[in-house]
Amino acid sequence: MAILPMKHIEIIAMQKDAKKIVDLLQRLGTVDVTERDAEDETEELNLFPTRTSLNQLEKTSASIQHAIALVEEFSTVKRPFLSGFAGREELTAEEFNARAAKNDETMKIVYDIEALDRKIASETTVRTHTQHQLDAILPWEKLDIPMQYTGSQKTACITGQFSEAYDEKSFYAEFCNQYSAMKESEAVLKGISADKEELKIPDIYTEIVYTAGDQTCASFIVHKKDYEDVMATLRRMSFTAPSDPTKHPPEVRIGRLKNRIKEASRNIEASREQLRRYADKLDDLYFLSDYMIMRQDKYDMLGRLLFSGKTFILDGFVAEEDCAHVEEVLTSKFELVFESRDPLPDEEIPAKFKNNAFVAPVEDIVESYSAPTKGDIDPNPVMAFFYYFFFGMMLSDAGYGILLMLGTLFVLKKRKPEGNNKKNMLKFFYCGMATTFWGFMYGSFFGDVVGSVSKGFFSGKVSLDPIWFDPSKDPMKLLILSFCLGFIHILLGLGAKFYRMCKNGEVTGAFCEVFSWFIAFAGVVMIIFPMILGEFTPWKISDSVPLAEIGKWTAIAGGACIFLGGGYGKKGIIGKFIGGFGAVYGVTGYFSDLLSYSRLMALGLVTGIVGSVANSIGTLFFSGVGKLLVFIPVFLFFHAINLGISALGAYVHVNRLQYVEFLSKFYDGGGTMFTPFTGNTKHFKIKEDN
Repeated sequence: MAILPMKHIEIIAMQKDAKKIVDLLQRLGTVDVTERDAEDETEELNLFPTRTSLNQLEKTSASIQHAIALVEEFSTVKRPFLSGFAGREELTAEEFNARAAKNDETMKIVYDIEALDRKIASETTVRTHTQHQLDAILPWEKLDIPMQYTGSQKTACITGQFSEAYDEKSFYAEFCNQYSAMKESEAVLKGISADKEELKIPDIYTEIVYTAGDQTCASFIVHKKDYEDVMATLRRMSFTAPSDPTKHPPEVRIGRLKNRIKEASRNIEASREQLRRYADKLDDLYFLSDYMIMRQDKYDMLGRLLFSGKTFILDGFVAEEDCAHVEEVLTSKFELVFESRDPLPDEEIPAKFKNNAFVAPVEDIVESYSAPTKGDIDPNPVMAFFYYFFFGMMLSDAGYGILLMLGTLFVLKKRKPEGNNKKNMLKFFYCGMATTFWGFMYGSFFGDVVGSVSKGFFSGKVSLDPIWFDPSKDPMKLLILSFCLGFIHILLGLGAKFYRMCKNGEVTGAFCEVFSWFIAFAGVVMIIFPMILGEFTPWKISDSVPLAEIGKWTAIAGGACIFLGGGYGKKGIIGKFIGGFGAVYGVTGYFSDLLSYSRLMALGLVTGIVGSVANSIGTLFFSGVGKLLVFIPVFLFFHAINLGISALGAYVHVNRLQYVEFLSKFYDGGGTMFTPFTGNTKHFKIKEDN
C-alpha cells in the first residue's frame, strides 16, 4: 500500500511498426507517454503531423455522438435501471477486429440519421413558418371574397384592419365622427365654414369579418366617387391594408396552409419513426463511437513521437512492477530497442497508487486535493479508516447506513461498474457500514422509529436502546468523543509528517519540527485526563507526585523544545528567535483544528433529531388505519430528505476534515498523477491475450 516506484523507459523502433506498437501499448494500458512539443524537434527528429487527421476524427466522432443522442432520444427501448454505472463489455482482439470490419456500414447509418435529423429540422422550420402565416390569415377566414378584390365598375372594395375592436354600430359611429372632423379641417384650411347639417356621410357597406381584443378585420364597399374621402377617413382611424392579401377567398389559402402543416407534421413523424427503428443499431453505434475514440487517442499519441527517416522514439514512465512485462510483450512482437532506467533527480515523476480494496476507494479524494510529489508518502492507508469512521459518525443512523450498503451492493452486483464508479460504490458501501455501526451505538434507526411506532400505534414502550449512549441526551459526551478522535487524527497527521521527513533524510528536522509537539501534547494529555476522570490513585505516579504535575512539566519541556526547534535552520539569533516564536504560536492553529472536529457532534446530533421529529409528525394525526396512511408518506418523504441532506453534509465535511486538518499536516502535493495511454472507451474494452 504505497506510491509505486516508477521506471523511465525509452523505445526506439522501426517507423513501419509505429501504429502497431501504439495499438499494443493502448491495449496494455500501463505506459504514461511523455508529452512532446516543437522544442523537442531536431534536424534528424521531427514530430508526426497529426492535427489534420485529429480534426477530421473529432468531427466524425461528434457526428456519431449526435447520431447516438438522436436515436436514444426517439427510441422507445427502456434502458436498465442505473445503467449509467454499468461496466464495459469485454471483447477479445478477434471480436473487436470483426466488429470493426462493419464500421463502414455503421457509418452509413450515421449519415442516414444525420439526413433524417436535417429533414426533421427543415420540416420543423416549414411548419413553424407556415403556422405563423396561418395565424396571420385565420382572422379573415369568414371573408367570402378575395382580399385583393378592388370592386366593380362603379364601386370600390376596401379590405383591411384596425388596431381597435369594433362592431358595425360602433364602427359607423366612429366613422361619422372622423369624417365630420376631416371635413371641418378641410373647410378651415379653405377659409370657409362647414355646415354640419348639410354634411352628407358617404354611403358605405361594412362587413366586420373578425374582432377580438385590439384587432378588427373588416371589408367595405363604397361608390368610387367617395373612395378618396372614405380612405382618408379610415386612415384617421388607424386603418392598415393587409401585407399579403389573397387572390382567392382566404379560406382557400387557409386550407393550403393547413395541408402544408399536416404534411410537415407527417414528414417529421415519419423521420422520427425511422430514427426509432435504428434503436436496434445502438450497439453498433456505441462500438463505432468507442472505435473513433481509440483512433483519436492513437493519433494523439502518434503526435507525441519523434520520427527520423525510418525510426521513431517513444519515452515515458511505467510502474517498476510492470516494466518487465511491457518489455517482454514488445520485444517478443517487434524488433526494437527497449531501455529502462530509474528517474533522474530533476525529473517530474507521475504518481500511481496501489492499495487494497479497503483503501483504494478514497484515492480519488487525495487526487482531487493534489497529486503527490516524489517526496510525499501515500496518505490513503491512514486516511481511509478515519474517512469512513468520521462519515459514519456524522450520518450516524443505522437505517440510513443499511440503505447505503444495500444500494451500493445492488450496483456492484448487478451493474458491475468499473474505474471510479466502482471505487465510489465501494467507498459509500464502507461509509454505510460505519454509519450502521454508529447508528446502533447511538440507538438511531431511522431516528427513533421503533419507539415512535410502538408508542403511536400500539401504546407500548418498546424502543431501540443505544449500545453506548444517546447523543441527544448526553451531547457533551459526544463533543468530548469528537475532540478526542480529532486529537488522535491530528497526531496521526503529525506522525505521518515525522515518518516522511525521516524517510527523506530530514531526521534532525523531524525531531525539531514534529517530535517536540508530541512531547508537548503528551504533557497536555497527562494534565487533561485527571481533570476529566478525577484524581484517582491510578492517575498518580505516587501519593506525592500526581500525573497532572508530571504533565505540566512535560508540556513545558515540550514548549521549550518547540521554541528551540522552531529556530532550526534559521540564520542569526533574531532569525532563530522569530522562528521559535512562530513555532510556539502554531499552537493556536492546532487548537483551531481541534475545534473543527465539533462538526462530528453537530451533524451526528442533527441527523438523529430530524429523523425523530419526522417520526413524531407521522404519528401525530388520526388513529388506526388513518394514522398509518399518514405515517407512511410522511416517513418516506422526511427520511428521504434527511438522508439526502445529511449524507451530502457528511460527505462535504468529512472531505474538509481530511483536506484541512489532516493532509495539511504532512502532505505537500503539487505533482502529477500517472495517466497511462489506454482505451478511454465508454461501452467496450479489449481483453489482452495472455
